[in-house]
Amino acid sequence: MTDYKDAELGVIESASEAATIAALAVTGIEPHPIEAGKLYAVADGRGGVKVIDTDDYADAPRRTKAARTVTDAASFVAYVNRHRTAGTEVYAHTSSSSVIAVIDAHQGTDGPAGWEKHKLTLALEHTKAWLAWTAHDLGQNPRGWFGQQEFAEFIEDRALDVQEPDHARLIELATKFEATKKVEFGQATRLDNGEVQFQYTETVGAKKGTKDSIEFPKELKLALRPYIGGPIYFVFASLRYRIGEDGLRLGYALQRPENILEAAFADIVTEIRDGRTDKAADSDPIVVHEGIGDVPIFYGRP
Repeated sequence: MTDYKDAELGVIESASEAATIAALAVTGIEPHPIEAGKLYAVADGRGGVKVIDTDDYADAPRRTKAARTVTDAASFVAYVNRHRTAGTEVYAHTSSSSVIAVIDAHQGTDGPAGWEKHKLTLALEHTKAWLAWTAHDLGQNPRGWFGQQEFAEFIEDRALDVQEPDHARLIELATKFEATKKVEFGQATRLDNGEVQFQYTETVGAKKGTKDSIEFPKELKLALRPYIGGPIYFVFASLRYRIGEDGLRLGYALQRPENILEAAFADIVTEIRDGRTDKAADSDPIVVHEGIGDVPIFYGRP
């Protein structure tokens, strides 16, 4: 009767002998050049076959793979037009303010499938002005209140963003708030023109006990560019105030900033599709850049 252990040992010895013979055969092969960029099937030394890809040694890869990011519509259009294929398609996602182009996407029902390994992302960035005003927006940041001095400094720093009231009135208002740091504010009265009038009494110095008032506008009309490279929009900021034990606190609430962002994003998508022209006085429109033309745009994510 055959011993199973002896049989198993014989199988192992046979496999070992086969591997040794295969290894010796491989070592006897003379070196020869290969064509870079091709796939080769070679013995793996264990009686099997493995695939070797020489794509890394070729002058150019067999297919394009890339994940690029740009930050403005003009760069996005330029890249898509440079690399577009028959299957290129674009996806616009409003909530994340991002646009993604799949350069090597599927070519449609009757066309070949694409590898979908070549993508471009438009990651829009907010301007410093937009970030400055939204940082203290009471609608998004309930703790965005200013003291008088802080409010005056903020208004002075951002005065160029304000269209109404005019620059002179705005600086005058900031200066007056700086000059009335040590006063006791009384009641606030809403005037017929919508402005708020603050009554106050001097609490220090030679004018102690002197009463005066400050008129505070109902709202500010801002001209802001939400995204770098995008259009400018008018944004209204409703002014707010509190009079408490810690004195006068001032702030503002932007009116529907989310609608401004949606409109700005939609306009950028339109610019990507149709291109952009700028109008100069007494001259024909100047074409800033072309659009992507017939490349399809879908709202969503790839």
